[in-house]
Amino acid sequence: MKVAVESIGSFQRKIQITFPADRVASELDSAFKTLGRRVRLPGFRPGKAPRKVLEARYGGDIRSDVANNLIQSGYRKAIEGEKLEPVGQPTLDDTGELKHNAEFSFTVLVDVKPSVSLTKVKGVDVVYPVATISDEEVEANVRARLEGQARLVEVTDRGVEKGDMVLVELEVKDGKEVVANEPGTMIRTEADPYYPGIEDFLVGTKAGKSKKGKVTFGADARTEAVAGKELSVNAKVLSIQANEVPALDDALAEELGYEGGAGGMRNAIRGDLQTQRENLARNQARANLLEALIAANPFDVPAGMVDTSLKMLMDELRLQQAYMGRDPRSLSFSDAQIADLRIRAEFASKAGLILEKVSETEKIEITDKDLDAKYAELASERGQSVEAVKGYFVKDEAVEELKARMLEEKTLDWLLERANLVDEGAKKAAPKKAAKKDEPKAEAAAEEKPKAKAKGKAKKDEAPAAGADLSVLDGAVGKVKEAIESGAHDADLAELLAAEQNGKARKGALAAIEKRIADTK
Repeated sequence: MKVAVESIGSFQRKIQITFPADRVASELDSAFKTLGRRVRLPGFRPGKAPRKVLEARYGGDIRSDVANNLIQSGYRKAIEGEKLEPVGQPTLDDTGELKHNAEFSFTVLVDVKPSVSLTKVKGVDVVYPVATISDEEVEANVRARLEGQARLVEVTDRGVEKGDMVLVELEVKDGKEVVANEPGTMIRTEADPYYPGIEDFLVGTKAGKSKKGKVTFGADARTEAVAGKELSVNAKVLSIQANEVPALDDALAEELGYEGGAGGMRNAIRGDLQTQRENLARNQARANLLEALIAANPFDVPAGMVDTSLKMLMDELRLQQAYMGRDPRSLSFSDAQIADLRIRAEFASKAGLILEKVSETEKIEITDKDLDAKYAELASERGQSVEAVKGYFVKDEAVEELKARMLEEKTLDWLLERANLVDEGAKKAAPKKAAKKDEPKAEAAAEEKPKAKAKGKAKKDEAPAAGADLSVLDGAVGKVKEAIESGAHDADLAELLAAEQNGKARKGALAAIEKRIADTK
């Protein structure tokens, strides 16, 4: 078999494959022998029908089958032999006629994975969102937890308010006809399902008091006799119950599973929110990094690759439908949605190629230690044993897919550490004021922070000192390490550590500062 590959553009290949005449004859002979043993023809014993008779009756079908088999096997061997990585479906561009004692040639067009040449991967500007949690957010989260502990209590000192549960003696008339008569029914004063529309009517009425008037009931009322009608209502409030949210104290905090009382609960909630916000900030920074890399290294990707990525996105959205208990087949996409998904699919295709190239160039790999750590992390999140989690991936033959995702994350982290991270909306610290020549030495010295060794590890919530020069943290991790190791910033080490912990929290930068602190003790 002869194979000739021609490049058409940056990622399309034209593959011409030729089988020699003897191979074609052998394939045809074998196919007709198999047919002769299987077919039953009148006037001939099984397996004794002459070749000419078989060719006359079945020749077209046999040649078509043999041609298809040669095309399939030839294409697979050509792809393997030429080490091509197809993306999308191949197209049969030209095929000759299959004859018994002649060569058989055909041409296939296929898109292959582009060879990416990256001009800039380090030092790109990447916006890194600031992950801060306000006291208001903490208190809102505390309130939400406390509302989960609310209980119904009897109310006697006020009228009905929205959110109350009201026991009502209710009579509803359509003219003179009584269509509903409830000696005691519980009304929810927010979105009552049986008598929607009566909620506002009851607001302000005290227990033991009656109220008459007209009410327009919602069309979706479960009480069919009132649905969508304006009717006369006579309602007597028998009792009012309200949700009482307990006040936070040390005992309740302990009951909810928090150590350290109310203060410990607030600190724990702040820590959880901070972790979530930092994860979101890091993921957004990763997306910003990929955007910056794609902008700095422009290249095209084949339509077949985008189509594959688009299908994966649509399948993922359908899977989310299934997780929510909906029929995934009911999910349809408008033209505008598909256009948006295609943009995302092209972005994902380019991002994947960039990360693959970087991991190959920089020899970034997933080790057995990395994989074991991931199993342990997933086991902790799911409350399962490490063996159970590992068994799940092995059983579903999903280990390689997991390693591929881990490699992308590891490569992203490697790139982030070498990017120029820019705080969202933050300004660089102003340079220290230089002493004027005619200023007294004492005043000039006051402008400069005295050199002193940093002691211990900075507290995470500790604000940096006002005079600390934090501009060194604006650069990539590699530059931060060089600056710290030079000793030029020894006076500000504690403040730099606190600023990095409360900001980007890059492992490389933190390690360099902590090491310098230990070395200067």
